[in-house]
Amino acid sequence: MSQDTEDSYEEREPRRDVHIDSERREMFEALQESEDSPFYQAENHDLFMFALGYGRENTMPETIKNEKGAFFGRASLSERQQAVIEAVAVSEERDVRVLRDQRMVYEIAEEYANAGIELLHGRVFGPADDEPRRELALEVKKQYQPEEDDEP
Repeated sequence: MSQDTEDSYEEREPRRDVHIDSERREMFEALQESEDSPFYQAENHDLFMFALGYGRENTMPETIKNEKGAFFGRASLSERQQAVIEAVAVSEERDVRVLRDQRMVYEIAEEYANAGIELLHGRVFGPADDEPRRELALEVKKQYQPEEDDEP
């Protein structure tokens, strides 16, 4: 193992808050505020996680080009959500050592959510055809239904 590889991930703590592109904040809010949206009244951290997963599944991460704005405090994430964020970073970097750099871990998640929110917004508020919205609502329901073994 070379010294360059060892030093490629600086030990950094994550920021207190998870950030989004300030120019895309309205997309997040529209999804939460519209009664036609499957994300109506969703918590910020839950919508972020869905945008992250949707972006990871359907597109490439997109660097936040505009001003970053805090969207929610990291403390509101469940242990499972934190683990998903870390898994996405390890998958993206193909190196478990990325976990040393927690700031980078969360920046990767923010980039996928940045790309994913645009796709989600387009899917919910796109053409008048109701079928894509219905399909998305079923996807959301499937993702957020508690698994039987998760019940207390």
